[in-house]
Amino acid sequence: MFTKFNPMSVVLITGCSSGFGMLAAARLASGGHTVYATMRNLDKKGDLLAESTQRGGEVRILELDVTEDASTVSAMEQIERDEGRLDVLINNAGYAIGGFFEDLSEQEIRDQMETNFFGVQKVIRAALPLMRKTATEDSCGTKILNISSVSGRSSFPGLGAYGASKFALEGFSESLYHELLPFGIDVVLIEPGSYRTKIFTENAHKAQKSEDPASHYFKHTHAFRDQLRRMIKSKNGMGDPEDVAALIERVVNTKKPKLRYLIGRQSRLRLIIRALLPDRTFSSMMHKRIFGELD
Repeated sequence: MFTKFNPMSVVLITGCSSGFGMLAAARLASGGHTVYATMRNLDKKGDLLAESTQRGGEVRILELDVTEDASTVSAMEQIERDEGRLDVLINNAGYAIGGFFEDLSEQEIRDQMETNFFGVQKVIRAALPLMRKTATEDSCGTKILNISSVSGRSSFPGLGAYGASKFALEGFSESLYHELLPFGIDVVLIEPGSYRTKIFTENAHKAQKSEDPASHYFKHTHAFRDQLRRMIKSKNGMGDPEDVAALIERVVNTKKPKLRYLIGRQSRLRLIIRALLPDRTFSSMMHKRIFGELD
């Protein structure tokens, strides 16, 4: 249930070169919001500009690398100079690295956490002074949306580093929700399942050691990738990312959002089954789905 809230907002979104970030930026801009769409590499802005033009909106594009202090602070200073306020922050930038734990180097795991978890904290830390001022001046509609994942509540084998980053994001966001509510700032978690974005294709990351035939997990890694390729080709179990962008827009436009929004039929089913079945039974089902008859 959404309580509609009409005033237009100043919105900052990270990770807008593709996927949820790009679609949400274009939707919100076409809906009348002032949208600052950011990305690490401005050479990748073409798809966003085309999408925004097609929808009849205009986005303001800024460079922002969530792993760099100077980049984050510079973007916030630009918005404060231009607008003097920030109503909505959407932390969308992130990626998933595939690889079983023993195949992942410590640096690969740290890099995953640096973007998906510490990067979110870095952006929020830089944004809060302006957002607190905005909420004080107008206590309606100031909010932080963190794009999490169903993997932040039930993790897959072979995606442990990604799952860990999202579990961390979930715990941090829940704590922050309680901390910021007295200041008139809502914190929201968006929890998608599998959607047809570039996270599985051009933006895919994999552990370097996963390509080594000597790895104990080599056959499992390739069985997983084969299943994923079949799923992408058939679109079976993978949702339309436009649905997630539409949910983000609805949350932005609602006055009193919930803490969590789980989206996707497969995601809901996964959590229900996870809650009802014993761990070994659930694990057995997951292995058959992910690895086929490999085991």
